[in-house]
Amino acid sequence: MIFPSNYEEKCGFTAIRILLKELCLGSLGIEKINEIKIQTDFKSLSYQLEQVKECQVLLTKEHRFPWTPYTDTRLIIQQITEDLTSWLTVEELLAILQTLREGKQFYQLATQDDNEGYLYPKIAHLATHYEPLDQLTEEITQLMDHQGQIRDSASKELASIRKEKTQLKQAIQRTFDSLWRKAQAAGLIDAETPTSERDGRMLIPIAASFKRRMKGVIHDESRSGRTVFIEPEELVSENTRLFVLEQEERREIVRLLLLVTNSIRQSEIRLYQLYTFIGTFDFIRAKALMALKIGGILPVVVNKPTIHWNDAYHPILALRLKEEGQVLTPLKIKLEEDNRILVVSGANSGGKSVTLKTVALLQYMLQCGLLIPVHPTSTIGIFEHLFLDIGDGQSMENNLSTYTSHLSTMQFFLKHANARTLILIDEFGGGTEPELGGAIAESILEQLNKQACYGLITTHFYNLKDFAQRTKGVQNGAMLYDFMSMKPLYHLSQGHPGSSYALDVARRIGLAEEILHNASQKIDGNYLRIEKELQEVVALKVAALQQEENKEEIENSSLQKESPFGDSQYIKPKEKEERKVQIGDIVVLKQNKKEGVLIDIKGKKAKVLIENMKFTLNLEELVFIEKLDDN
Repeated sequence: MIFPSNYEEKCGFTAIRILLKELCLGSLGIEKINEIKIQTDFKSLSYQLEQVKECQVLLTKEHRFPWTPYTDTRLIIQQITEDLTSWLTVEELLAILQTLREGKQFYQLATQDDNEGYLYPKIAHLATHYEPLDQLTEEITQLMDHQGQIRDSASKELASIRKEKTQLKQAIQRTFDSLWRKAQAAGLIDAETPTSERDGRMLIPIAASFKRRMKGVIHDESRSGRTVFIEPEELVSENTRLFVLEQEERREIVRLLLLVTNSIRQSEIRLYQLYTFIGTFDFIRAKALMALKIGGILPVVVNKPTIHWNDAYHPILALRLKEEGQVLTPLKIKLEEDNRILVVSGANSGGKSVTLKTVALLQYMLQCGLLIPVHPTSTIGIFEHLFLDIGDGQSMENNLSTYTSHLSTMQFFLKHANARTLILIDEFGGGTEPELGGAIAESILEQLNKQACYGLITTHFYNLKDFAQRTKGVQNGAMLYDFMSMKPLYHLSQGHPGSSYALDVARRIGLAEEILHNASQKIDGNYLRIEKELQEVVALKVAALQQEENKEEIENSSLQKESPFGDSQYIKPKEKEERKVQIGDIVVLKQNKKEGVLIDIKGKKAKVLIENMKFTLNLEELVFIEKLDDN
């Protein structure tokens, strides 16, 4: 079950569907795109994902894949099967012939094999109920050429008629040329007068005053009446015979078209199998092309609810930023049985909503049979229900406020959520008086946790952070914020809550210190202390993140050196010099092996943050863990 009905629009899948349609070769594939819906059958979904993965390989290896749009001829087939007296036009036959040929190309690509079997077995499975209609293709090509011209060799009767037509036209032309020269010599027509033709008969235009001087049949006259168009008497019988031959030719062509049309009627079922095959192949090809475009891969898929993603991207946002020369920060997130619900907090514009939309979109994409942009080590599970609450839910039609609408949505979640549900809620508890809103939100979260669902929830409410910190099954997360530069890092860090940095942001933008002091006096002192501690935790996480990024940068920029023997080897780093323990270093307690972060040093005493709690210890009780080579 998907909630709300406009889930696709809210999470960004509408743009994915549009992109897929643009990558299709024709309407058969587009119809499949329109039919995309979320799936929960693990076996079927896994098979479809493997098909797309195979097609990715096919696209990168095969350079003869048909790239030209194909024609949908189903309506043509339907018309001739409903009217048994009708026949196909040459243009319609050309369209069907093109479809047959493209179907053969698809078939040959899909069913390639070696001595051990199909190269692309799951793609080859598409052709299980289809075989190329070679006999029908041959019958059409024997009737006409690639330009749609009926061949002389289509039948003996047609060849005979056309041979006689050619000979008769040549004789008529010779006689006409002779009569034309005589008329010019007699002064009946000027030297620059053009020849004329009416209904296939060659006529001589003569001034009306001279019409009695040429024997023949008058077929037409000019608007002014000054010129008449005469068929010479000597050509009447030949032109009549030519007219008869043309009628015979048309009848013979219709007879041949009827024969081919009847063959196509008899192949109706196989033709529809062809359309299914082409449409499905086109559909899978579009999915594979999109995966190549967005960096989509097939992660480890398991038949249970779980999310363990590394380097996950919102594909549409990533493409947009790439066009602007920017890079999207990847998302790392883990929702598993012990920590099913993640409560994410942090400063405004820090990336909470983008994180939530990324989870909503990628989970939906994969369960729609699409490869997603994550690291190959990622694991993704299957959910029966995806519930999303994001954005302004105010209903003008029903006169519902944003908060009332939000509560109605929560009521739906509570009624339908179970252990195979993923709930995604943005700004949980907002829209009403904070004290009551936070209390109601906490009660709802408590119940959702009891129902064992999975979820990602963004909030600013302290009570929800506190609830997540002390409740099994719920975990805190924070969008990291660099306080020194006052910039969000768009990086999700799990295991601790985030700070809103409200007072600090206000101070940085220049709000009067008197106002900030008065505001601080109005806030509970315990709350300010907790906020300060949260900021310290986030600062340490930011420092660790930047340290890790610096380490990666150093590793990536390692130079290579040619040995005297031509082998390439990395330059060995010089011996590391000893240095003193510094704030931000990772340390381990000798006694219980607990790992922590050094946050302060005074003499021989050290303050260490372990599992979000501060401890004052002797330096000799700690072991320094080397995380980065300072050299």
